[in-house]
Amino acid sequence: MPEFHAQMPVVLTGTIIPNVAGAVSLTPEARLAEYRHVVQSCQQFAPVIFLENSNYPLERYPEFADSPRLRVHRFPPSGNPEKGKGFQEFEMLDKWVLTEPKPPRRWLKLTGRYDLLNMSAILKECGSEQKYSLLIDQLRKQKMARTYMFCIQTEFYRTHLANLYRQCDDRTGEWIERVLFRKLETIPAGQIRLFKTQPLLRARAGSTGLAFPSGKFQWSIKQNLRRLNQLMDERYLHYIP
Repeated sequence: MPEFHAQMPVVLTGTIIPNVAGAVSLTPEARLAEYRHVVQSCQQFAPVIFLENSNYPLERYPEFADSPRLRVHRFPPSGNPEKGKGFQEFEMLDKWVLTEPKPPRRWLKLTGRYDLLNMSAILKECGSEQKYSLLIDQLRKQKMARTYMFCIQTEFYRTHLANLYRQCDDRTGEWIERVLFRKLETIPAGQIRLFKTQPLLRARAGSTGLAFPSGKFQWSIKQNLRRLNQLMDERYLHYIP
């Protein structure tokens, strides 16, 4: 049987029973169904590591059992839910990254309810990257980093992002997107770039419930804008896709 991490995995983060105010009102069963779909879909393209932090009884569901294509890591609910979703998500990522005895060298992180329709193209870009330690979309004008998807080397995470979640507090506007952007500004050039491939998502925002645009015509326009953006800047997005 091949080594689980011989192929770059997708790390999906999940919270089946929300532990934060302001989350979209969905039943745990509805959220579970969304996570199940994304977990199964991603396994067609890469091994999947599913992180979950609500103590939901996943052992009842055979599709969440460990297999050659799936590893499930379960964590207790955060002790600081008032600090928001970003705090809790990166707290969970820390617990996994810092305790995993044989972590992958590089991995693609994706919010677990987001169905990435062009997963194959994103993984191809990530797998061929040799120079940059982190691929992530950042909006310079808004001073925000998009945390729903990034591709990162484990060593880079451990060196630069470990314990960053402790600075987050949604109550004061210290969202993870802002905290991470400020941190990445301190990293020297040559280690971080934006994605060349425009993500095509079928998902709803966790805080508003609004659907992300997923039409192929819209995606094509945004992909062309992204190409033009890269002629000027490989690190920051200067348009709002």
